[in-house]
Amino acid sequence: MNWGTGIFITIVVFLIGMISLVIISSMQPLNLVMPDYYPKAIDYQSQIDRIARTNELEDKMVITQDANQLYFEFPTISENSKPEGSILVFFPRDNNLDKNYSIDVNDSLFQILPKNNFIKGRCVVKIQWKQDSLEYYYEEDIMLN
Repeated sequence: MNWGTGIFITIVVFLIGMISLVIISSMQPLNLVMPDYYPKAIDYQSQIDRIARTNELEDKMVITQDANQLYFEFPTISENSKPEGSILVFFPRDNNLDKNYSIDVNDSLFQILPKNNFIKGRCVVKIQWKQDSLEYYYEEDIMLN
């Protein structure tokens, strides 16, 4: 075996390796944070305003959990209105596990979600609501157990 054959074998092995890496990487699922991330990125100033408005509230949003349920306690903003919006339980590892719920609070501004719909692990709870014609946003990382 001479040096020309060695170079040829090296190039062929390299090309086969590169082709197999391209095929394997193209088969991997592509999980974007949001499928419509570009329009949301353009309108991010309104998101910053929602976060700032939420941080200015006297009462804070409280998320707790026990073995079976997640508890959401919304801040008191007005006695005359209830929050309307959505709760997104976002799993960073796989967007197919995400769950979205409408806000439906009781008279004490509590909402309860059963945990049997979720898998154990880290998730991000994203709550966006509107009350008294103002929009609010709260986000918290939690560990579901």
